[in-house]
Amino acid sequence: MNQDARQLRQLFKIGSARAGHALAEPGEPLASLLPADATSVEARLWLGLGALDLWQRSGFQPATATLPAAAPAVQAAPPDQRTPCPARAEALLALLLRGVHPASLLTEWLQLLQRRADRLPARFLPNLLDTATRQPALRPQVAPVLDERGRWLARLQPAWDWALVHPRTEARTLLWETGAPERRVAALGEWRDADPAAARQALIAVWKAEPPEQRAALLSVLVVRLSLEDEPFLEAALDDRRKEVRTGAQRLLAQLPGSQLGQRMLARLTPLLQVERRLLRPERLVLTLPAECDAAMQRDGVGTAPHAGLGEKAGWVVDLLATIDPAVWTERFARAPLACLALLEDSDFAAVFVRGWALACVRHAANGVTPQLAQWLRDLALWWIKADTRQRHAMPESVFGVLGAACRHDEPGILDKLLDALPASWPLDADLLQLLQHLADAGRAAWSPALSRRVLQCFAAAWPLLSGLPHPWYARPMLASLALALDPAAACAFANDRDRAGASGDAADPASDTQWREAFDQFFNTVRFRHEMTLSFQEQA
Repeated sequence: MNQDARQLRQLFKIGSARAGHALAEPGEPLASLLPADATSVEARLWLGLGALDLWQRSGFQPATATLPAAAPAVQAAPPDQRTPCPARAEALLALLLRGVHPASLLTEWLQLLQRRADRLPARFLPNLLDTATRQPALRPQVAPVLDERGRWLARLQPAWDWALVHPRTEARTLLWETGAPERRVAALGEWRDADPAAARQALIAVWKAEPPEQRAALLSVLVVRLSLEDEPFLEAALDDRRKEVRTGAQRLLAQLPGSQLGQRMLARLTPLLQVERRLLRPERLVLTLPAECDAAMQRDGVGTAPHAGLGEKAGWVVDLLATIDPAVWTERFARAPLACLALLEDSDFAAVFVRGWALACVRHAANGVTPQLAQWLRDLALWWIKADTRQRHAMPESVFGVLGAACRHDEPGILDKLLDALPASWPLDADLLQLLQHLADAGRAAWSPALSRRVLQCFAAAWPLLSGLPHPWYARPMLASLALALDPAAACAFANDRDRAGASGDAADPASDTQWREAFDQFFNTVRFRHEMTLSFQEQA
């Protein structure tokens, strides 16, 4: 039959007149559908096409066709162990999946579900499995709340196998030995978290056989539970022929406290620095630029990338500083971080030190934020708030994300001190609006009620200035980020107070402009929806 179909279609394409021969006698069952008096090529062509269409639409199978074997029966899903989520929370999830509210709130909804130890609604399982497949960042929140039916469903779709529960050791070994490149990286990461030494030895065993592009990805996994035991392997990787591998090894060694790389950098930098004592004037830090960047310095990562706005030699100093634990300078200069920054007054190289120290904070924060590092982050931000626009550009933007993570719950009181340092006119400063946005982004759904009230008080005091800005795009991103970071109950109470004040005529209209009103409405709608989510999980299922 397939041969008949191909012949008919070919004849139809080229035309019967150009075919040069009559249509061959079709086989069964197509021949039985053609009338006996159809003698011309054209008649047989059109009748054959009609018969073929009839055959295809009827689903006729030739007698000689081999029917596929029956699919094995799928066993029913085991009974779920977790209780269903409350109906009110399920209704809010439906709104999130329809895109009625910001998509980032889905993570918070899943965290609330996991905290309550409920399961996902069955009707949303395919949607959420698909969503988490496309967005791997959601998987840690989705996997724990799938329950038995969700994991049963995941077995039916190969793309969802990330949600399956396997014996950890067997799954890691299988993925490490036979998985696709990205799966092997993930398996090594899990292995590294469970047994750092064994994972490192497994990587060393296959290192030379790995493709060059894969070595860099596998090496980056060593950031998990990084320790000085990894140093010999990372030092050897500094001589790898692949640039990405060398850069990765340099980055890991730079964030390793007490590494030989850091000691080499400190030895190179120490002769170039001097604290100058001046008569009747504050002390300052004097820098002598290095004369050259030799092969040993390049091996350690000096001069591998330019620094915008700085000369070549000044960039070398930034690379040296970025590798050294900032706590070293607190001890060397016998000063708190803010006092170390005061040494840069009247210095031609203030931007060099600020950038280098800030990058060092970012790198060393990967191992956890120690009290000393938190103090450096806070004092760098305090210096930045008071600096002029030109000096602020020296600070890399990445430091604000680390700073925000360090004050997620504000246990050291970092954010309180930063709010105290803000000038009264902070809403008119685009840089300060962006600073608050960075802090809110890193502290999403984590700010305590007390911290949230403190931020909202600062926000309320600046309300007239904020609503008086000429265009909402200055503050719209900051408002959107704040709405996701604040404690929902505290933020909702603030919103209700503003509504009551506005209704009684005690507060000025925050936004007479339509665009501004939309920005404020979105802020208040988001905080109220987050509060509604929190309350919905306090109900009985």
